[in-house]
Amino acid sequence: METDCLEIVNLWNTRHNSLSVVAPLLLEIGELASSFSSFVIQHVIRSANVPAHLYAKYACTLLVTESWTGSRPSFLLTSLMADDARSSFVE
Repeated sequence: METDCLEIVNLWNTRHNSLSVVAPLLLEIGELASSFSSFVIQHVIRSANVPAHLYAKYACTLLVTESWTGSRPSFLLTSLMADDARSSFVE
């Protein structure tokens, strides 16, 4: 999982020794994550996380819940395609 919130990454990495109020939540996420063969939370710069920010901005305007099944919302298409193109060169 990628996030541009370095504080979350640091909390995740120290969750077993943390006195933070979110430590119990992080431990629960860790239990759920153990069902995957691999689970990593890593920091990325904000510009690498454009689709997430666009969606969060959009979600703040909603009065009701929306979901998309089998399609991508049109307002995210350009940033998702750009994000996909960038990830194609990583490895």
